[in-house]
Amino acid sequence: MTDFVRSVPVHWNDCDPARIVFHSHYVRWMDEGFHEMAHARGVDFAKLQSENPNFVGAPLVNISCAFRSPALFGDVLEHRIANPDFGGGRSFRVRHTFHIGDRLVAEGEQVRIWGMADGGGLRAIPVPDQVAVSLRGETKVPRGHDVLP
Repeated sequence: MTDFVRSVPVHWNDCDPARIVFHSHYVRWMDEGFHEMAHARGVDFAKLQSENPNFVGAPLVNISCAFRSPALFGDVLEHRIANPDFGGGRSFRVRHTFHIGDRLVAEGEQVRIWGMADGGGLRAIPVPDQVAVSLRGETKVPRGHDVLP
C-alpha cells in the first residue's frame, strides 16, 4: 500500500520567535500521525488495551528528526508516513517526511515496540501478525493469527 498522507496546518503557536516551526512540533506531529494512520487502518489501541490490560501500546524507544527547510505560520504541510518496517524482531520503524509542495521540510524516523506491562516495567513482544498486516495497509491476514497473545 502507499504511504499514509495527512495535512498539518501550521498555526501561530507552532512557531518560535524566528517565526519558523519549533522543532518539537515535528516530533508531536509524527506521534499524532502514527496514531491517525493506525486508527485509519483498523488498529484501535483503546480497544486493544480494554481487551488486555497488560497491553500498553506501541511506545517510542527511539526517535530522530532532521530539518531541511523552514515551515512558517500559515503553511500547510503534507505529512507522509511510510508503511512501517517490521524487521521480524520486537521493534518496528516508521519513517516520516514533511513537505510543502515538492520541498522537503523535515524527515524523521520512529522506532517503536509492541509493549506489555511486566511486573512494574515494560516488555517488548513480537508485533502480532494481524497488527503488522493492518499497519502496512494490507487486507489479507494469515489464518490463525490473533491480534494479542
